[in-house]
Amino acid sequence: MQNGLATLMANVLRATASGNLPSAVQSAMQQLIALHLPTDKAPDAAAVKNAMLASGLFTEAMLAAGLAPADLKSALGQLQQAAQRWLAQTPANQQQPNASAPNVPPPVRGGAPMAQSPAQPSLPENADPALTAKLLANGSEAALARESLLQMASLPDQNKPGETRWIFDVPLMTPQGAAVGQMIITRDHKGSSPDAPEPVWRVGLAINIEPLGPVRANLALSGDHAWVTIGADRPESLEKLSRNSSWLTDALTAVTLDADIAFQSGAGVSRPYGSLVDSAS
Repeated sequence: MQNGLATLMANVLRATASGNLPSAVQSAMQQLIALHLPTDKAPDAAAVKNAMLASGLFTEAMLAAGLAPADLKSALGQLQQAAQRWLAQTPANQQQPNASAPNVPPPVRGGAPMAQSPAQPSLPENADPALTAKLLANGSEAALARESLLQMASLPDQNKPGETRWIFDVPLMTPQGAAVGQMIITRDHKGSSPDAPEPVWRVGLAINIEPLGPVRANLALSGDHAWVTIGADRPESLEKLSRNSSWLTDALTAVTLDADIAFQSGAGVSRPYGSLVDSAS
């Protein structure tokens, strides 16, 4: 069964703080933590590119090329194996987790990006080794299954030759704990719309971190023009984003892009660029 990364990371952070872990488990958890983007400053283009390369979408391609991927899928696999070995060597008992992990819907082709807010750990404080190993093994297994679904959702669409699509989760480290954003990057197949002088790149982003709460953004790029739509569930967050939007205008201007920027309230953030709508959405 697939599930999101947020509860696993909450358990990882709690387990790391407790100490007394096998070295292989501790090492795997540190690799996983290191893949999280910090949220104390805005990431630049290089950080976003690295997040995509480390997302786990390209693990098998890197292995086939003779490379050793230091990415999310590899780190989850190492944690799963280390936790399973630890569990096999640990006497079982009856200690129970604090709560079941929330079920994160699986990714689907054509869907909107989904964010995971920081979760509460299901691992109790002072948990015994058997329960710690079990929750780490099960959580990493579910997160690995999600990685496979993200890879499947990113496969080329045979009905749209030339279209590119990447869907991936972005681990984020916030003051409230580990959260997960999601990005969807697509490039329309050539000739998809008479309105576009060349194929259109689109980026969809969803995050859910405090103090803003749920925020979504869509960007479309064709030639030297960009269309940006930003939405937030909370009116005060939308007002704050709109009031401080000059940095976005300046950033787009710095790379010689003209831009139309719009702000929308609520969950229904429309896809930008007029009639250029993905028929699969």
